[in-house]
Amino acid sequence: MVAVTAPRFVFLYGPPAVGKLTVAQAIALREPFKIVHNHLTIDPVTEVLPYGTETFWRVVGNFRRSLVTAAADEGIDLIYTYVFAPGDEQHVADIILPYQQAGGRVLYVRLFAPRAVLLQRVVEQSRRQHRKIADTATLERLLDQYEDFTAVADSESVTIDLATTSAEDAAAQILDEFAAR
Repeated sequence: MVAVTAPRFVFLYGPPAVGKLTVAQAIALREPFKIVHNHLTIDPVTEVLPYGTETFWRVVGNFRRSLVTAAADEGIDLIYTYVFAPGDEQHVADIILPYQQAGGRVLYVRLFAPRAVLLQRVVEQSRRQHRKIADTATLERLLDQYEDFTAVADSESVTIDLATTSAEDAAAQILDEFAAR
């Protein structure tokens, strides 16, 4: 009989341009994790609905929850990237619930870097392929408007400074944290 292991779920969060997708990809190169990054769900909905409307965000939220629930039901190790700000706590609870119900292990990972580093990274060409924010003015406005450096309340998050830690080292740290639990 093959031993079934509990699926793993990494809730990887931080401000725009911090390197969430880069770290997620580094993890997936080491172990068979699938990645649900912000624009995997935002981009197809943008093709049909006006970005930012109440309907748009409702559909994106439903899409994300359905996708994560299906992955949990299938026992798939998953990385979910997210730009968290205070007020998003219910979304976080809804997203991790399917993995908790499946007996999975959930790890919160908060990525951060100083504002100056984010402003340097936001203009990198690689951001354009996923229609990410790619200009400093928009990022500055968002960083001023939202508290994107806040940790998820009532969760123990592994915190990694991506100004001083490479994506590969961050991936190793995250996987070591799972192994230790």
